[in-house]
Amino acid sequence: MFKKDYQKIHSSKYVFGYLEKNVERHIWLVCSPKSGSTWLSRIIQDLLKWKTVKLVPAFGNREQEVDLSTILAAGVKGDLFSPHLHCRYSDYTGSIIDAMGSKVILQTRNIYDTIVSFYDHIQKEGPTFPSGYMNQECWDQLDESSRYEYLVELVTPWYFNFYCSWYFSRHFQEEKVKLVTYEELKNNPVETVSKVLDFCDVSISKERIETSIEKGKKKNTRQNKGIIGRGDQLSDELKSKVKGYTKFYPGVDFSPMGI
Repeated sequence: MFKKDYQKIHSSKYVFGYLEKNVERHIWLVCSPKSGSTWLSRIIQDLLKWKTVKLVPAFGNREQEVDLSTILAAGVKGDLFSPHLHCRYSDYTGSIIDAMGSKVILQTRNIYDTIVSFYDHIQKEGPTFPSGYMNQECWDQLDESSRYEYLVELVTPWYFNFYCSWYFSRHFQEEKVKLVTYEELKNNPVETVSKVLDFCDVSISKERIETSIEKGKKKNTRQNKGIIGRGDQLSDELKSKVKGYTKFYPGVDFSPMGI
């Protein structure tokens, strides 16, 4: 019985049929790590009051590929919000977006600031994430310079994979993805959230948005410092290595990554 049930819920035909029948509206926040996505997720959750389901069954070192069984397990019927997920684009992911009629929000941040924030994140919560393998034993043996070198050479390439996979996707090219940067959210939160909601065809007053933003500031959003410009402390050599990755993607606008 278990095997049959497992096969059923992992059948694309069955799952997509369920989504098309039961999910009315779907907003999905896709983001790079340390881009302020937890904050934006909390704001959207508070404003919408929709059913919230994370599209992965586990985190840690697991690559955050969508697992639709989470929606089935939650018995979703109606409007659905899927909070921050570090998911790269693929054709299969695109088919999920089509099946659910998803409104996708893509959140990024200045890559140099991200690297410094990522360093702080490891110091606070440990080196467990999918973008580049590391363990505590190895991390503890590295000096600060080597740690930043690791982040630039092994973790940062994931960010370019993530951004470019979405940049070249048909959904992005057809303007079916709303790009938001951490800097926009930090500097103009009300205006930025308003634009996100407009893109999602949701009407909420600016007064209500302001209230939600203030409420969100009081909650734990796993923010380290949230300061724009911290990446300036990186050495010119490291910055040059980061910028060097752009040569593999000629013609791509990397300004949302601060390059």
